[in-house]
This record gives sequence, C-alpha cells and structure tokens, in this order.
Amino acid sequence: MAESKTREQLQVLVANVASLWNGGRDVLDQLIQGAGIASPAAALAALDDDALEALFSDPDDRHRIAEVFGRLTRYLASPTWFDRSVRSDARLARLEACPVAYFCAEFGIASWLPIYSGGLGVLAGDMLKEASDMGLPFVGLGLFYRRGFFHQKLDESRYQTEYNDTLDPEDLGLERAVDDTGKPIAVSVPVADRVVRAAVWKLQVGRVSLFLLDTDTPENERPEDREITASLYGGDAETRIRQEVVLGIGGVRALHALGLSPSIYSMNEGHAAFLGLELIADHLRGNSFQSALSQTQQQVVYTNHTVVPAGNDVFPRDLVLRYLGPYAESNGIGRDRLMDLAASGHDSGFSMAVLAFHMSGKANAVSQLHAQVIPREWPGFQVEAVTNGVHMPTWLGPAVQSLLDRYVPDWRGDSPNWDAIHSIPDAELQAAHASQRRAMVARVNRSGGAQLDPDALTLVWARRFAEYKRAFLLASDRERLVRLLNDHDRPVQVVISGKAHPRDEGGKAILRELLQGFSSDPVLASRVAFVEDYDLDVAWSLTTGADVWLNTPRKPLEASGTSGMKAGDNGAVQLTVTDGWAAEVDWWGVGWGIDGCDDHADSLQLYEFLENGIVPRYYDLSAEGISHEWATMMRNTMVVTLTRYSSRRMLLDYVQKLYLPLVEDQPVAPEPEPSTP
Repeated sequence: MAESKTREQLQVLVANVASLWNGGRDVLDQLIQGAGIASPAAALAALDDDALEALFSDPDDRHRIAEVFGRLTRYLASPTWFDRSVRSDARLARLEACPVAYFCAEFGIASWLPIYSGGLGVLAGDMLKEASDMGLPFVGLGLFYRRGFFHQKLDESRYQTEYNDTLDPEDLGLERAVDDTGKPIAVSVPVADRVVRAAVWKLQVGRVSLFLLDTDTPENERPEDREITASLYGGDAETRIRQEVVLGIGGVRALHALGLSPSIYSMNEGHAAFLGLELIADHLRGNSFQSALSQTQQQVVYTNHTVVPAGNDVFPRDLVLRYLGPYAESNGIGRDRLMDLAASGHDSGFSMAVLAFHMSGKANAVSQLHAQVIPREWPGFQVEAVTNGVHMPTWLGPAVQSLLDRYVPDWRGDSPNWDAIHSIPDAELQAAHASQRRAMVARVNRSGGAQLDPDALTLVWARRFAEYKRAFLLASDRERLVRLLNDHDRPVQVVISGKAHPRDEGGKAILRELLQGFSSDPVLASRVAFVEDYDLDVAWSLTTGADVWLNTPRKPLEASGTSGMKAGDNGAVQLTVTDGWAAEVDWWGVGWGIDGCDDHADSLQLYEFLENGIVPRYYDLSAEGISHEWATMMRNTMVVTLTRYSSRRMLLDYVQKLYLPLVEDQPVAPEPEPSTP
C-alpha cells in the first residue's frame, strides 16, 4: 500500500516540471539515478514496485516524496498574482479568454529535455516558469527535436566533438495534445510545393502548457519532411527555413486547433517571425493588406536578443520564394510584399529580424545598453528596454534558499522585503555559500581532471565558447595567472565550462588552445578544471557554488547575459565587463566592473582587480575565520540581483510595457478562420 501511494505521488511529480522548483529536484534526481535512465518519467515507468520500494526504502525518502507532493499540490491550488490583479484591470481580464502565446525555437526547462542550446532557451524556460508562478494566462509554443541539442565530448587534443541522443517524447513525460473530441492534434504546414504534417506534444510547466511541434510522424512520407524538426540549430539554411516555417505558421495553426485565440503572440527572437504571415493571411479576408498588417501588429511582440549576425537569420531571397512564394500568393500576400517585409537595406537577403520588427506592434531589447545598440544595427525601429531576469526558485541553491526562507520569508511573494537580506549574519551567509561551493567542487572533481580544493576561493567562467565571449582573457597573462593560482596562503582556483556551436570552428579553436595552454603548465593543470557538456544541471551547480563569477564579453556585443544574475542570487561576487545587464549596475561596494575597452586594457584591469581587490578582500579574515567585508559585498550583490533581475520583474515589465498596451488597443472581435495551406 505504501509503495502504491509513493508511485501515485511520483507520477504526479514527474507529470509536471513545477516539481523541480517546489522542492522536488533531489527526489527526481534520485529517481533518475536509481533507474539509470535520463528522464524522471522514463525512470518511474522502468521501475517495478519491488525496485521502487528498494530505491525509496528509507522512511525519510517516502516522507520527502509526500512533502514535495504536498508542496506541488498547494502551489497549483494557491491564489496567484493574476488572481489578485485581474479584479482591478480589465485588460488583464481579456487575457483569461485570450492568453499570451510565447514562441521560441528552444526552451530550457530541464536538462533531461535537451531542446535548448543556451541562454535564449533558458530564458524562455524561465519565462514559462514565472508565468506559472504569477498565474498569467500563458502558453508556450516551440519544436520537439528528436535528436535534441548536441552533447560535447573532447578528444585527446582537447578538440570538441559532438554526438546526439535519440529522444522519445513519451519517455520524457510529454503527451499528445488533443482536441475537444480527444483526437490527437496534427497541423498542416505549407513547405514549398507541398504540405507537411506536424504532431503537437504537450508538456506541463506548472500552470502553463508548452506545446511542441514534431514533423517526425508517419503522415509525412518524405524522409526530409520527417527530419525537419530532428535537431536544434542543425543542418543548413534549408533546414533552418523549414524549421522556422513550421514554428511560425505551424505554431499559429496549432493554437487554432487547440481552440486557443491568443491576444498576444510574443516572439522570443526572430526565428518565429513567419507567424506574422499567418496572422496577416487570417486578417486579409475582407481587409486591405495594410489593414491586415495593422491588425497583426496589434497582436505581436518581438524580443531581440542579439545584434551578433550569427544570431539573426538572413536567408537568400530565392530560397524564401521557393519555400513561401506559393503560400504568399495563395493567401493574398503576394511575393513582392513578402520580400518587402524583410528587406534589410544592407543587402539583398531576407532578414528574419527585419520581418519580426515589421510584424510587431511592440518590440524590446533585453537590456538598456542593448536598446541603444539596436537602432544602429536596424535603423528606424523603436524598442523598449526590458532587461532579462532569472527564475529565483529554479536557480537558488538549497542553503541560500533556506536563509531566504528564514530572513526574507515572503521572497516568493508580490512585494518581498528584500532589505531584510542585510540582516543575514556574516557567518551564516558565508557558511551557506560555502556548503554550496563544496557541493559544486565535489561535482567538478567527479568529472575528472584537476582535483580542486573545496575550501579555496573559486572563480567560474561558464557560457558559450564564441569569440566575442573572450574566454581567453583570463589566460592572457600566464605568468600573472600562475602567480595568482600558486599562492598557498591564499589559494585560488578556476572552473570553466561551455560549448562552441558545432559549426563555429573559431570557438572550437579558442576552447582547444585555452585547455592545451592550461594542461601544459603544472600549476594551471592542477588549479583549473574544465567541465564537459555544459547543460542546465552543470549551470545550476556552478552558479550556486561560485565565489566569483567571471564575465568577459567584448562590449557591446553581450545583449544581456543572465548567468551572473543566477550566481549573484546565490551570493557570488561579480567580476564582469560592464556590458548587457552589468552596464546598469553601480559596482562600487558590490563587485568589480571592467570598462570594456579592448582586449589588452580589459586584461590589465581584470588582473588588477584580482590581485589587489578580490583575493585580498576574500582572505581578509577575522579571528573567527569570517571575511566581513566580503560578506557585505555578497549581501549587496544579492540585493541587486534579487530585486532588479528576477523573472518576476522581467515578466511584469513585459505585461505592463508590451502586452497590455497592445491588448488595450485591440478591438473585441471573433478570431478569424484559419488560412488555407
């Protein structure tokens, strides 16, 4: 009987990823490790009753499962920000019937669902989680990649190689989305001269549903059609345009098939911009093109995440005409108008960013500095600045979260008293963070390579290996770095993690040269650890355990950045170029801000801060072994990141600055019939 109840509770936990941020991370990890299977749903299905009883034989384990089950149940039933706010704002009431539909090419929800590559997807995942916390009427729309994103493996020369898993949506806890009659939903999507079918899968993210389109279905006879959604950011330009047609046009059709009539279509990057064509096609019935475009703009919000060319697709015009010309003609848009909507002015290409700007009634950058840079890249377009934020319940480590539960008990609420962070005693704060650092170091040491000291000052650099991220900056003066890391009285060590894009040979070369340089020096080889296969679990471990978070982008190319926010929430002090979100912070008494001039000047400033600021201050210890000045900086950092850079603040900005102004101007009218293929 006890085992039956435990299984029933676990089935609830694995069916909703909100269990991850409601105390269930350790329970689900134990389930995965016990079954030796990568996802909680598959692990639970693989364990028979005897195996489940053996795995959770300790009464404390079963008590913990029951406790997490209770927390998740209470979370889903509790009143939300939306419940409290909708009574006084008629615009919010409109969302109850017509929710926000949030489109993104990737979603970082959990490491066992590898349909994300990095910051863009993790940000999208945090948006869904926060929308659930707030009770905001919200659905996510993306693609299901049966080969996911690649895993990283370094060869003997430290060169990055890649391999992919094969994913089964049902093993991952997804279920087929169904219509009112219970029939599984599949949508037709125009791709060049044919129609491709896409199945729709559903994942429950708290109160929010994430719908994922999948073309690997028997209804598609051509192998190339079944392969459209195989891999995230894989293949050539033809693969990318096929995926973006399925995401944009297919995504709108999936929402119609689900019986949803969104008031807002929110595009997280330009990959989903073809959704605007489908909305125009819908609105063209009985309207002029300009009227249809205007109505579309009243529904669409576009978030640009980067001005770096690699992050903004520009397709050859003939490729776009081949794939979308017949669709544009049959739906009254026309080939010439289609091309005009994405003409960049810089070249003859079809710019997805320009298309997204033209389709949107509101657009935003992801930091204040980014908002200043966008008009230089795309003149004539106006953007709001909505700086990114992170989902606190996901990214806080257990010891620091326990401190907040005690000293800021309302930290999950609408208006926490964040000033109470200053009341956390130095010794308690440093002990909590030290426990998280030791857990991080234990994980790093299990991965092989350098065996680090659990009690040494630990610097972490972790993000994508792209040239402009400048991982090489820390190693730019090897003599000074060796001297810094070889001080036995004030031990310092470094953890590095990150992937290069599979087609970024420059990024791969930077990674290999950096690691070869470290391994060639005995001091660096013993004090610098690299963690392979950077993913959500690795990121959580590093951001919860770092003492100092390093961020070295070439200014102003880092549109926002969020990893430093996550580390800051856990008390990590920042050593960062003042780019993206970091340009908004006065770092005096909080951390160390590098000006962001050029490689040489930034390197000199980085070493100056390490040698004469960070290391001496960290090791300026009292008789009790406490660095009081460091603890003050930790608290100051936490106040900055927790108050200004949370996903709660971010999503409230989206609602107030972007979504509701468009809703306010929308006529209340029935949703038009879907367009034809």
